[in-house]
Amino acid sequence: MSQERGISRRQVLRVGAVVGSAVTLVAVSGQAASAAPEEVDPNQATSRGDLGRVSTASGGVGVIAAPNRANRTKVEAPERVPFAGFPEGITPRPGDLVTVTDNWDGLALAAVPVVHWLAGVPKQRSDGSFEVAGERIAASPLLKEKTSKRIRVCVLDTELPDAQVLAVRAA
Repeated sequence: MSQERGISRRQVLRVGAVVGSAVTLVAVSGQAASAAPEEVDPNQATSRGDLGRVSTASGGVGVIAAPNRANRTKVEAPERVPFAGFPEGITPRPGDLVTVTDNWDGLALAAVPVVHWLAGVPKQRSDGSFEVAGERIAASPLLKEKTSKRIRVCVLDTELPDAQVLAVRAA
């Protein structure tokens, strides 16, 4: 660099990068600060996660209402919410439980499955349904060939007498 020209292109680029990153940092910090609540309770979640019961379901969207089950947070009034996180070919039935959340990529609000796992050997019942670990399971092609082995079964929580199978794994 010559003293007559002032500063080199390299220095200009370096200063520009530093200024640009500082502006970005200030902008991001400002957005985070303005979005943050004034007082944050460390025991309280900052996003929504309400337990709900499917009232109706069609076309990937359901009307979600308050469940009969007691829960710390639950849907207060019925609302239309798109389903997310369900395996292909599985649609929640009226009576199945979901969590309504605002923390799902690509959706402002989503109804996602509430599940639990069972372990045991599936026993087919006379009506075509199954039983695993003492719990009734709706008829499912995922269980048809597994009646002689101990497996783990992921089922959708429900207020119905029989739960839907979402996944099966080896025990």
